[in-house]
Amino acid sequence: MDIMRAVLVGLIYWLSMGRAWYYFSFAFRKPVVLGVVIGLIYGDVAQGLLVGATIQLMYMGGIEAGGNIPSDQGLAACIAIPAALANSLDPSAAVALAVPFGVLGVLINNVRRTINSFYNTKADQFVQERNYSALSTFSFLLPWLTNGVLYFTPVFLATLFGPAVVEAFINAIPNWVMSGLANAGNVLPALGFALTLVVMGKEKYLPFFVLGFFTYAIAGYSMLTGAVIGLCLAMIVSLFVQTDDEEVALND
Repeated sequence: MDIMRAVLVGLIYWLSMGRAWYYFSFAFRKPVVLGVVIGLIYGDVAQGLLVGATIQLMYMGGIEAGGNIPSDQGLAACIAIPAALANSLDPSAAVALAVPFGVLGVLINNVRRTINSFYNTKADQFVQERNYSALSTFSFLLPWLTNGVLYFTPVFLATLFGPAVVEAFINAIPNWVMSGLANAGNVLPALGFALTLVVMGKEKYLPFFVLGFFTYAIAGYSMLTGAVIGLCLAMIVSLFVQTDDEEVALND
């Protein structure tokens, strides 16, 4: 029974972070959602939801600039929730357990991206050669299976033997490897912001960028307030664009 639970939780984490169906996995990897699913596996949905919702509070204000994750909430949930359910831990204790594994997930994600750079190079080569069957293998199948090994393994071991096993594995990794992965992760947020500015840097979008920056600097409102203001501005601009298009269509 314990092995089956460990396998199921490992597969759940793989599905939540595997990115085969990105919009599904983006919503599925939220701790509050994973809490329900893991609660079903352990026969206590209410407690799983409670623990997942408590862990979710840590990540309410987190953003993933350029796809970079500041902390892996999926791994944090998939290790802390089973441990809490199996050992009847308080939700606050589960949060304390989740924090270091959220950091570990960032390192795993950096390893995944490093490996995928090889697949991307091969995929570019197959595009030039018009070898589309091999392109499908190197652009989807192999990266997805690699994700499976990287994501399934730590959750399976932690669920089966306990989080202490994964912590021991982390301590066994040389410092220079950990430092290299951490430094690579520090570069990724800058890359994410750069990719965002490629879009915002277009001349017609610059007024919105400047307006948002200085409005926030002056007013100092919350992220939620800024999101609402930005959404309203986008809807207003979209309304004017639609009106102009309708007038052009009528004149034609």
